[in-house]
Amino acid sequence: MKRTTRALALAAAASLVACGGGELLAVLQIVTPLGGSWATAGFKTNLQFTNLQPATQVFLTKFDVTANVGSTEGVCGDTLNNGVDLVGTLDNGKVVLRPVAPAGAPNCIEATFTDLRKFDAVALGGQPARSYTNGRIDVQMREGLWVSESGTLSLKFDTPSSVDNFTGANTASVTGCNVTVPAAKVNFQGQMEGFNEATLRRPFIPKLVNPLNAAQEYFTQVELVDISTLRLLNAGGQLVTLKRQPNTNNVTC
Repeated sequence: MKRTTRALALAAAASLVACGGGELLAVLQIVTPLGGSWATAGFKTNLQFTNLQPATQVFLTKFDVTANVGSTEGVCGDTLNNGVDLVGTLDNGKVVLRPVAPAGAPNCIEATFTDLRKFDAVALGGQPARSYTNGRIDVQMREGLWVSESGTLSLKFDTPSSVDNFTGANTASVTGCNVTVPAAKVNFQGQMEGFNEATLRRPFIPKLVNPLNAAQEYFTQVELVDISTLRLLNAGGQLVTLKRQPNTNNVTC
């Protein structure tokens, strides 16, 4: 782990359509969480990143990773789903993994995260290209503070730590407070919907409200763009972007 920045960033192309056509004009930064179980179609191969530290995931772009993979497809040499321990690195959204033993084993997984709950592995070691998806997003909302680009809004979340991909009424409770004025913190609550696999909408909080008066809405349309970025509408209907920053003063609600 060698390079510190605000967050683990992976570049994904976002095309902006100009008047004359659909030329690729910009690149969108996407940051992805690692927790949970990543599986291929039919759950024939399951991979879990191990020994995860939330602060490492949200404040570094490059770090060493460990994982365990169980497979009936021969991934990393496992055909009986006995499990193989792996080591490797995550570098700006690209992950490479190899067996712990024997020493010097070649990579058996090389992949790129494409959204918050999916990474695509290339064909390698006689295995075809395949995608891995996760049924739960490791959002770790309580890690750090969420601060607007202007510095005029600062939020502290206590929950949730993770949320299931949205499949109907499945949500996770959200609690936290507005700490823009530390001496006059304002509590809020809401419900987070997980990643919607049908529409590809990212984890989403329809509204954050006063816990004592749900009719009083503080923020609406709160979207987790990536593990370090939130977008929301304030009470005045203005779009605000917040970035996750280290909570150096241990601010609490």
